[in-house]
Amino acid sequence: MTSHDSPATESAAYDETWREIEDVVQEVTRQSRAAVPADRFFSALLESSVRTLAATSGAIWLRHPDGLRLEHQVNLVRTGLVTGPDADHSPDIEQRAAQHFRLLDRVSRQAECRAVSPQSGSASAGSADGLPQNPTDFLLLLCPVAVDNRVLGVLELFQRPNVSPGAVQGFLRFLGALAELAADFLRNSQLRDLQDRAALWSQFEQFSERVHEGLDVEQIASSISNDGRHLIGCDRLTVAVRKGSKFPVVAVSGLDSIDRRSNVVRAAQELIHRVIVTREPFWYQDVAEEDDAQPHVDIAPQLDDVVHRYLDESPARLLAVFPLIPGNHSADGTDVSHLHSSRNTQPVGAILIERFEGVSNSSLIRHRSEVVARQSASTLGNALQHSNLPFLPLLRLLGRVSWYLRLQQLPKSTLVLGILAAILAALVLVPADFTVEGQGELQPAIRRGVFASSDGVVASLTPALAANEPTAVAKGETLIELSNTEFDFELTRVLGELRTAQQSLITKKVERLNVDDTDPNWQSQLEKLSAEEKELEVSITSLDAQLKVLRHQQQELILTSPIDGQILTWEAARILENRPVRRGDLLVEVADVAGPWVLEIQVPDQNIGFVNAARRELKPDLDVSFILATDPKATWHGTVRDVASDTRSHGDIGPAVLVTVEIDRGQIHEDQLRPGTTVIPHIHTGERSIGFVWFHELIHTIRTKVLF
Repeated sequence: MTSHDSPATESAAYDETWREIEDVVQEVTRQSRAAVPADRFFSALLESSVRTLAATSGAIWLRHPDGLRLEHQVNLVRTGLVTGPDADHSPDIEQRAAQHFRLLDRVSRQAECRAVSPQSGSASAGSADGLPQNPTDFLLLLCPVAVDNRVLGVLELFQRPNVSPGAVQGFLRFLGALAELAADFLRNSQLRDLQDRAALWSQFEQFSERVHEGLDVEQIASSISNDGRHLIGCDRLTVAVRKGSKFPVVAVSGLDSIDRRSNVVRAAQELIHRVIVTREPFWYQDVAEEDDAQPHVDIAPQLDDVVHRYLDESPARLLAVFPLIPGNHSADGTDVSHLHSSRNTQPVGAILIERFEGVSNSSLIRHRSEVVARQSASTLGNALQHSNLPFLPLLRLLGRVSWYLRLQQLPKSTLVLGILAAILAALVLVPADFTVEGQGELQPAIRRGVFASSDGVVASLTPALAANEPTAVAKGETLIELSNTEFDFELTRVLGELRTAQQSLITKKVERLNVDDTDPNWQSQLEKLSAEEKELEVSITSLDAQLKVLRHQQQELILTSPIDGQILTWEAARILENRPVRRGDLLVEVADVAGPWVLEIQVPDQNIGFVNAARRELKPDLDVSFILATDPKATWHGTVRDVASDTRSHGDIGPAVLVTVEIDRGQIHEDQLRPGTTVIPHIHTGERSIGFVWFHELIHTIRTKVLF
């Protein structure tokens, strides 16, 4: 390299160094304004400063209530102030560390950047500039981190001792700039912390207002579970309230109702009961990979089995139970349970906190949980004390009534009471017509069914059934013909056997007439043939009888109309054609639509007693008024003819009794007389009080469902 190149090279190196310093300052500035964790910010700050200034090691010390505490370090073991994890304990190292700590403390109090030479100062009285001794062989660059004239920490670098005074001043200015950025970061962190605290206290204030709104235990438990979940930042919060010696689950966040038979609810109640017995909070955290999360603590033996049973039902990675004991903490959270009697410190319930994902700040969640537990214990204790007051419902009623008895409200109250008394008197004294309702339909009085006389298949139908319109039929007219393969086979068999027997009988008679009388055995042959003839005659007689029965059964397969009338079954051909049937099946129905008609009413079983009582007390033929669903403008009348003696299930109304009503078919137009027409009937059973007429169904329900 020539002499002409040296200045250019030095200038380039100088520019590169300043660009590196500027990059470091810009990166630290960006991080100081961002909401990054403190350990991440100080780690980046220290590593950048050590790398940029080519220092041997470095450390950042922050002030805590008990003094300065090491926050982060780089290669501090190389300074001789600390030992490695595998090194032996050395009294000299402890002495140097104590001297170094006194030096840090003095610099933090003077609040200015200092460079301390190696092995300078005095171990006892201090050096001339008032600093304690530097016990290391490094040049110490110390710069306090001050926020609002209050030193919160010290930035320290261990530099090689052979550094020029000019370079030392540059190092101190660089460290001063980094210290100011660290101060900005601490100031921003304090501001964010204050904002978080303000938001927390705002949420806490809202939570306190909601849980103290009333004295209803279930309402308070619901507010604790739902509002407390948001305040704590958990996924599920369960509230249990004392009831005697037990602590049932009353509210679960996000649920309107609780299935107490579910496994998770039962496991939660068992866990809560075990924890309440210990009277100490239980905290379980199955998270250790996060930076600030602590591994879960050992579970007490009396809780181990119930905790694992609950975790089998719940995917919680953080599980906590806080017994709610009123008066155990003062306003600032100090434990004062020893100042209260055992009666006042009885648990009123517990909260069970669950989080299903990892936790980044378990200490904050625990602090918020304690706040929620204190407030919940106070409000639940007051609510339980209020709910246990003797004659509380009566006192509430008297409180409501007393408002109406005030002097300014007395005229209005008297008027209202007078109106209510008049209404009650009218309900009891004013009579009204009491009618019983039911489901009714119009039907011809004469109806007959055509039933299958035997098992078989519908072989043919009369043309009257094939028409999709009302068709008149005469008594005895063939409607349906059935076929039965087994019957056909049996008829064929009997006919065949009968013909065979008859032919055999003729043959035997011919043989008997042709017996040779010259044969010495002719007499025995005649006797034998006569016996065979007798046997065949008996067989023929039996087969004739079977044939008559089969002919009769064959005739029964032809189904005829039992009366003169009209076929009621609609689309009988579609329903019956080639249909297999069993003996006794109803195939079609025939009715005399030209004869008398009746109204059939299905009266609910609970109301038939009113009808029977009216028939005994008034008259058997009670008056009935009805309207047709097809023509509700006109009202028709009839009289009760018969009440069935049995109760049968009928459609939607359930158990019902059939009431048959005679009507005058002449008063209803022929077009409206259709079998099965829906009718809205009223059976008049006399007069009752108007209150009974209006509310008899309610009275029946109270008598059967409440009083019985």
